[in-house]
Amino acid sequence: MLPSRPRLFPSLLLLLLFGLGACRQQPPSSPVETPQPDSCLPAPTPLPSDTPLEARLRHFGLVDVQELDPTIQVHLVYSTPHNFTGRTLYTDIHKAFMLPSLATKLAAAQKQLHSSHPHLSLLVLDAARPLSIQRQMFHLVQGTPLNIYVSNPLHGPGLHNYGAAVDITLADSLGNPLPMGADFDHFGPESHITHEEQLLDKGAITQAEYDNRRLLRTLMRQQGLQPLYSEWWHFNLMSRAQARQRLKPIDF
Repeated sequence: MLPSRPRLFPSLLLLLLFGLGACRQQPPSSPVETPQPDSCLPAPTPLPSDTPLEARLRHFGLVDVQELDPTIQVHLVYSTPHNFTGRTLYTDIHKAFMLPSLATKLAAAQKQLHSSHPHLSLLVLDAARPLSIQRQMFHLVQGTPLNIYVSNPLHGPGLHNYGAAVDITLADSLGNPLPMGADFDHFGPESHITHEEQLLDKGAITQAEYDNRRLLRTLMRQQGLQPLYSEWWHFNLMSRAQARQRLKPIDF
């Protein structure tokens, strides 16, 4: 005769069933941009509070793109000395602020990228830029052949100065930027997008770098963002004329 199996008391069985069900993620009641966290995992770390300068950017109606999609990676190059100026320009800006419509388009592009390339992510390198910083940047290249690569604020604000442009690239799951054939802020023909096939034929960029550029541009153009011919990383939400008619520049 086989030994009888132990029986669970009804109350204990209910407790086990309740415990298993509590850790299951419940479907959201309304559509959301990002997945809901599992209730059994620690809550995500909240974003740090705004610095005084970031609070002023919000006053201009700008938003932090990571509030729309925290999976978008951000590394503001001008908040470090590792840029063409050799100095830290953003001492009080650490988040990628931009117009809400631009942030919404980047969130949609990130979703599309994750659908086709789950291991990749958008990486924002620069976004809204106060005019005071723009003046510093142009002063450093004024009177040199490099002045064509930096918008002259004397001719009016550039689109970064409205929060209507973004400098962006692709990164792997560890946050490492994908190779693009020229570094961000490389001032030279290798950064141009008008003759990439010739750059490829001459060996100035590799096939992988060419493909990475094309993927980035495809994602941005699908959202209606327009590239800048001289910078593979730069994309505009609108024209300068439209920005001047509709928007107020970030002038501080």
